[in-house]
Amino acid sequence: MKITRNVLLIILALFLQTSWVDAISIFGIKPDVVLLTLVFIGIYCGQIEATLLGFFSGFMLDVYNPEWMGANALANSLVGFAAGYSRIGVVAEDVQVQAAILFSACLLHDAVYFAIYSFFDPLNIAVLMMRYSLGMAVYTACLGMVLSIGASRFFARRMASHA
Repeated sequence: MKITRNVLLIILALFLQTSWVDAISIFGIKPDVVLLTLVFIGIYCGQIEATLLGFFSGFMLDVYNPEWMGANALANSLVGFAAGYSRIGVVAEDVQVQAAILFSACLLHDAVYFAIYSFFDPLNIAVLMMRYSLGMAVYTACLGMVLSIGASRFFARRMASHA
């Protein structure tokens, strides 16, 4: 049941990423909703499930850009594994820790993707990271913090009403 829920969450995130995210862009900077969902799955469900869902979500994103087929699949798989692995060594229930993991995951994803995209040219990778990754990573981490705080308050109220 949990796997079905997570697959549906990834599909919803893919739908939102390809259709709705343009509406909330700030100065052309868009959050990565798929990565946000993948990191939270990794934090709460573990590295194996997050790695498999990372490959699935990356492959689905690669379908839109077949010239670089496999780049998103590899990057999302690595991010899913890293996010799932991070839950072992840190207290991932803290909102600031989740934001730091999310920020790092965005940078990791873009570093892998841009390395493949630029044929491992270090200068080009650095330029692409500064131009696109930092803003997106900050925006995604802030959105993740807001959603995490909202979800924790929602579930705390719900639990209090049943007690």
